[in-house]
Amino acid sequence: MTILIIAFLFILLRLSWKYLLRLEPAGVFAGIWIALIGLVILFQNIIIVKPGGVFYILTCVLAFVLGTTFCDMYYNPQDNTKRTLIYNKNYGTNILVVLFVLSLVNPLYTLTLHGFKLSALFSISSILNMNETISEDRYSGRDISNTINQVFLIFSYTAPLIGGFCYRLGGKLTKVLSILTLMSGLLVALTQAMKMGLISCIFLWLSGFIICSYSYKLPIKLNVKYIIYSIIGFTLLMVILFISLTLRFGLLNEKTIELTTDKFISYAFGSVSCFCLWFDSYDFLDLTYGAKTFWGISNPLGILERLQGAYQEFINIGLGDRLMISNVYTGFRFLIEDFGPWFSVFFMGLAGYGSKVCFKNLLFHNHIFLHQTLLSAIYAYVMWSFATSFFAYTSYIVMFFLAYFILSLIQTVPDTSRETNTPND
Repeated sequence: MTILIIAFLFILLRLSWKYLLRLEPAGVFAGIWIALIGLVILFQNIIIVKPGGVFYILTCVLAFVLGTTFCDMYYNPQDNTKRTLIYNKNYGTNILVVLFVLSLVNPLYTLTLHGFKLSALFSISSILNMNETISEDRYSGRDISNTINQVFLIFSYTAPLIGGFCYRLGGKLTKVLSILTLMSGLLVALTQAMKMGLISCIFLWLSGFIICSYSYKLPIKLNVKYIIYSIIGFTLLMVILFISLTLRFGLLNEKTIELTTDKFISYAFGSVSCFCLWFDSYDFLDLTYGAKTFWGISNPLGILERLQGAYQEFINIGLGDRLMISNVYTGFRFLIEDFGPWFSVFFMGLAGYGSKVCFKNLLFHNHIFLHQTLLSAIYAYVMWSFATSFFAYTSYIVMFFLAYFILSLIQTVPDTSRETNTPND
């Protein structure tokens, strides 16, 4: 089976190669899952891997790539590249400052809600204590929050998306502010032991960076400098996530580091193992028709309630004496529970087609701000698919509406023969 999976990976790599080089959604999606499944195979003597779930995941990714290819061949939107897109540097810089400040309110306010003073950030022992306390509160259902905190959480995610978008459009100050928009996610990771917040911020930042590059025809060159920066950035991220997991125990010693190592492996690859085990035993009967993939909409509307962590089914994915507990099932479990195993593959094909429609329309400057926003959501979804559905959280969905407003504020489309001189798309 391992040989068949590897063969499937090479076929998928061949079909998605041109999209991967251009960092299109299909290429990013395929690249992430080729790398992740490849690493899972390397660790199959440590964690449980079932071929059925792996082949289903790769089939969905293949459907997304084929949907993109089909759109590439048959869909040709109107060319409006004569429309010039102008970035307002003053607006952009000022908005980045405001977003940076607002993004810090949620992580800092969360500390005060749990009884900690901001001065505790300057004490290692206090940071260990707050990680342990907040983690226990969160997983025991005693998590403390309120409406104000939830509202400012939206800015914590909007800031890195706009920060990544503005990075290539301004001077040194803009670049510094752009990097600083990741600070909220870093604070959450180091004070609340929540690694996913930082990962979300990084994915959103990268989404903004890619969308800006295509909006303004700024080439993304994978030269030596970018490769070195990527390696350094990835290494720093791994170190920060490892520290975040260690801090959750409230102690720093040899035993906690050993436990953290196993947790790190389970967090990195556990979603695939969990999905494979669930896929082998699920009966695919009760469908929710999009309510779980878009839980961020169905939950506030009262259609389907979402619990903390989405799933309460914890599984040991470790082989032998290894204890590796996880309850993360990838975004593909949502798809199957919504549409069933067969139609979910068709859904991914449609999603691949839709992603290319948005991509082409952005390149041809059609409804620019709308397609910038839609593509940012698509990139976030495909990057986040290793864990869950990005649209399962209301704060993310509201964030995209705010992002659309900001993108239309910091950019202008001068009038053409068919448009007035307004910053509308």
